[in-house]
Formats: sequence, C-alpha cells, structure tokens
Amino acid sequence: MAACADLLQSMLENSAFDRVERFETSRYPLLFAERVVDESAPTVTFYGHYDVQPPGSADDWVTPAFEPTLRDGSIYARGAGDNKGQFLTHVFALDALSRGEEEFGVNIKLLVEGGEESGSEGLIEYLRDDPAEIADSDLVYVADGPMHASRRPTLIYGNRGIISYQLDLETADSDLHSGNFGGPAPNAANELIAVINSMFEGDDILVDGFHEDIEITAADRALVDDIPVDEEALKADLGIEEFATDDTYYERLLLQPTLTVSGLSSGYEDEGKKTIIPHQATAKLDSRLVPNQDPDRVLARISEHVERVDPRVEVTKLSSFPPMKTPIDTPAAKPLLAALEAAWDAEPVEMPLLGGSLPAAHFRSELDVDVLVVPYANPDQGNHSPNEHLDEDCFRNGIETTALFLQHFADT
Repeated sequence: MAACADLLQSMLENSAFDRVERFETSRYPLLFAERVVDESAPTVTFYGHYDVQPPGSADDWVTPAFEPTLRDGSIYARGAGDNKGQFLTHVFALDALSRGEEEFGVNIKLLVEGGEESGSEGLIEYLRDDPAEIADSDLVYVADGPMHASRRPTLIYGNRGIISYQLDLETADSDLHSGNFGGPAPNAANELIAVINSMFEGDDILVDGFHEDIEITAADRALVDDIPVDEEALKADLGIEEFATDDTYYERLLLQPTLTVSGLSSGYEDEGKKTIIPHQATAKLDSRLVPNQDPDRVLARISEHVERVDPRVEVTKLSSFPPMKTPIDTPAAKPLLAALEAAWDAEPVEMPLLGGSLPAAHFRSELDVDVLVVPYANPDQGNHSPNEHLDEDCFRNGIETTALFLQHFADT
C-alpha cells in the first residue's frame, strides 16, 4: 500500500497540479492535489481510491492481475475500473486542459484514499478533522462504479448506505453426538436459522421500525420510472428464473432497504460427515439503506427484534456507511449532463441512487456539499472479480467528460 501511495504521489507531482500533499492516517495515506486558478472561482473536488480487492487465484486471470495488459480494446488489471483507471481520468483531463491557451475558471482538487475497500477509516478520520484543503468545495465528483447496462452515460445523485453485522449463538459447551443427545439437546444452527427466518416473510422485512425515517421523493420515483431495463435479459445474464420481489427491478434495487444473509457457518464443514449437534452458529448479514435511514438506528431495531425472539443471540456491528442523496436540482447537474451527452454521444441515464455504498456519503455529512457519482467504467468491468477491465473508449470518454464539465461548471 505504501509503494502504491508513493507511485501515485510521484505521478501527481509530475502532472498539471500545482500542489501535492500526503496525509498519513491511522490506516493508509491519503493523497491530495490541487490547482487553484482564482480563490473566488468555484471549486470541484474529485474523489477516488487506490486500494483494490485481492485478485484471488492467479489461475483465474488470463494475464497477471498486477501487470496491466491491453487486450481487445480493454485494459485488464486489478483496479483498472475500481478505481485507479477512473480517478486518473481527472488527472489526464487537467493535463490536457492545462496545455490550452486559456485558463479555465474552476479550482480543481483531487483526494485519493487507500482504504475504501475496507471501510474508509482513514478518509473519515481526515474529514472529521475539518480539513482546510477541501473546505471550499462546491461539489464532490466521484467517478466510480459501472455505467448503466445500456452503456449510456450515467449520472447518479446518491447511494444506498449499508450496515454490516454478525449474529452469534452458543447453545452448549461443545458439539454433541447426535445419536446420544439428538432431540433433547438444542441445535445452534437450527435455532439461529429460526431467528433469521423471523425477520422475513417473502420479500417483506418484519423487523419493527426497520423502515422508519425513509425519505423518497416524487422526483426520485420519476427518475426510477425512466431508467431503461430489460428484466428478462437481466434474469438471463444473472442465471435466475425469477426476481425475489413483485416490485419493478429498479424500484426494489434503489428505493427500498434490504436485509441480506451473506454467510452462515456452523457445525462440521469438511469432507464426509460427522454426526454432531452444533453448539455454535454464526451468520453474517448486511442491510442496504435508503435516504434518511441511520445505520446505527437500523441496527438497534434489528438488535431489539433479535432480543425478543432469542435473547441468547449476540448481535455485533461490523461496519457501516450512511446513505447519501444530493437533490436532483443541484446546479452541477446541468453542465454535467451536457458534458456526458457530448462526450458519449448518447442521452444520459439519471438515477437517484447507486444500489451499492460509497464513502462519498461522508463528504455530504461532514462538509455539507453536493456529491455526484459519475461512473466511467463499462457495465461488465468485473470489479472484485478475475479479469477486471476498463474499456479504452470508456477511459477516453471519461477524460473528455471531465474536461468538458470543468470548462462549463464555472458558468453555473
């Protein structure tokens, strides 16, 4: 991580930015760069992250994960799309603009962290210290994630939040023989599954208070209604027969919270069999949250539900991001939509939220600034998977989008 931060620092110091600083945190370094043209001019802060997910088995990659390879019109490497290739578009856009004869009327700042994939602790630590470097930001611009499946350029006004947590149950001092004790002895796996089942009925979440505080506007719903989707093609791509909801795909994905079991472990899990009654069981869960839901408040409602159903179950918080929403009438939207349409030669898709969770929410909560998410990566980028890649045309169009936006943002 330190070597990656060193390399990025060197690249920024050799770019068109006037000032580059490195901030050490309790986790990984943050890199900050800026080019100030006029203290009274509007200021855009671009955000990105240089950390990546582990590549997994080398056998699953056609070419080595950390040796960028240009193949079939795409750049293959871990981090090509998530997120190094995307935030570097801003650096190249600034370099291109700086070679022009006229100075553009926008101050440009870039903040790149090294802990997004592990909770952004360093970024949060930095933001909570009231950093003067970005206090004057009029907009935080995030190029992250894949664009819409139609490959039309995409503008997203926010993201769902997330709370991740763990349920643990212990019913005896040790595993027990299922012949000697099966029936009378409690089974930790069965009983934890019963607790989890009590939270659901079909697609409905039965936790009291889980949905309180949700704020979805009519304008948000109108955007969702206009998002193009071929649900049958999507099912085929995902290899599923039916969706687990009666709602439309984007209604359920973007405007409603979730309660997801992401992992279960208990008892004997090796080859063969072992006739035991498990005495311990663990479940890992996460809940995606929509605007105005507070992660800790939601977890409190879940904990209360679990306590009522089975007070032996321990609930532990793992991590969280709050949801984030910028009003769709933000002044930055108009020049950005124009830049997207010009660079990609297609009408942009507007989405009220990203289904996933981004630390960009902390910029809005700590700095009270508008945040817009503009994914430059191809829909099939494969981030977090083997053979992650960023298409060349997406990379070039991303550079052009950033440059065009900077040229017109001052006019707003």
